[in-house]
Amino acid sequence: MKFLLTVLSAVLLENTPSYGQTRERPTLVAPLLVVPQTKEVQIFGTIYPARFNAALGDEAHYHLLVWQGGQSANALIETPVDDLAFHDALVALGAHPGDNLDMAAWNERNHAHPPIALAKVTGSPLEARIAWNTKPLGVPVAQVFRQSLTPDPQPLVEWRFGGNRDRWFNLIPLAPRPGCLACLYSCPSGKVSNAALSIHEYVETPSRFRADTTLLPPDGTPVVVTFRVLPPSP
Repeated sequence: MKFLLTVLSAVLLENTPSYGQTRERPTLVAPLLVVPQTKEVQIFGTIYPARFNAALGDEAHYHLLVWQGGQSANALIETPVDDLAFHDALVALGAHPGDNLDMAAWNERNHAHPPIALAKVTGSPLEARIAWNTKPLGVPVAQVFRQSLTPDPQPLVEWRFGGNRDRWFNLIPLAPRPGCLACLYSCPSGKVSNAALSIHEYVETPSRFRADTTLLPPDGTPVVVTFRVLPPSP
């Protein structure tokens, strides 16, 4: 029954007009759609707000969108789209990867104010939205979160195309890899990540991002995540 409901929801989502100018939509069978006219990459996925909020341990509340075949767990959204294919789709639309973060930023994240872990991702600016069957026009990603430990109602979000395709685990066939398409902090592995927050800030406030379960649909709901390449910042 759960599988049947998921399939029916996917059909409804696929046939409902949503964010962007094309009626074609990504599906479970063809989960990656590149729209050159609007400079968008649309990705089919499955959302898990309750699981995201309940997650504990290292990397909890850290990942927005991950590849199902990767090692990163408890993301808000999972997709069958490989993160390397996502990277290449953004490049095809003219986006420029920042490639400015070193993996040492992750390794040094727990130290007291290490300069390398305070670095923030660069690269082409992006806009990101999530759409589902009852929100066909999509909702900006920042609006689907609430902060639990800071006074502002919503966390800071500034999406950038970080790149990070040349990491060793991406170059060796069949090597285990994180599979991060989009991270909520400046990440040396995520293809897209948040330039408003460093990886050290994740260590300081790991529960900064809490999924708004009053807005988002229940765990297991199909969604479409759209990344639009924006003009370079002035």
